[in-house]
Amino acid sequence: MKTVMLEVPAGLRVGVDLTRFAIPFFQPYRRDATVVLDARYNDRIYFAADISYNRTSHSDSNYTYKGSGVGISIGANYNLLKKQIPKENFMLYGGFKYGFSLFSYEIPSYTIHSTYWGNYQGSMPSVTKTGHWVELSLGIKVEVLKNLYLGWSLHERILLNSAVAKSDFPPLIIPGYGKGYKGSAFDMQYTISYLFPMWKVKQQMKLK
Repeated sequence: MKTVMLEVPAGLRVGVDLTRFAIPFFQPYRRDATVVLDARYNDRIYFAADISYNRTSHSDSNYTYKGSGVGISIGANYNLLKKQIPKENFMLYGGFKYGFSLFSYEIPSYTIHSTYWGNYQGSMPSVTKTGHWVELSLGIKVEVLKNLYLGWSLHERILLNSAVAKSDFPPLIIPGYGKGYKGSAFDMQYTISYLFPMWKVKQQMKLK
């Protein structure tokens, strides 16, 4: 069996996470959008990034909440499958990213209910915070039409500055991360993306 190096098309893949559009049906107070990017570096490694936006508005008998911000996670995915034929564009990958978020939120009013002391009402002014996390992922991407891909992935995020989640008034949502009052967050993505062929990479192939 002979091993050869072939040049195959590569480029920037740009897409959106379709699950973000479904979130308002389950959590009506949230509005989210996520753009997913990756770029093939070599035979196995793809640089990857997610750019996210969130706006949250919640109100009930206990408190009202408003928040918004952006998040970005940057890292790399490693293709776990060996290519069987040149230009094969199916991949099963594991990934690692570092995430950062800048967001602000406020609690215009809240009520502490007490039958003994009576109800107490207060508010918290707008504050600006940052979130930092690491992210592990496992997923697949399949080319369904020329340069058009569908993908599905699982994500586990671990908050590095956990003091944000443990504060007296933690954020409901950290953009790009998830629920801001938890030290870790599990997430799923279902993406549609398009590959813009812009360069070529060398790919190792074994010929019989």
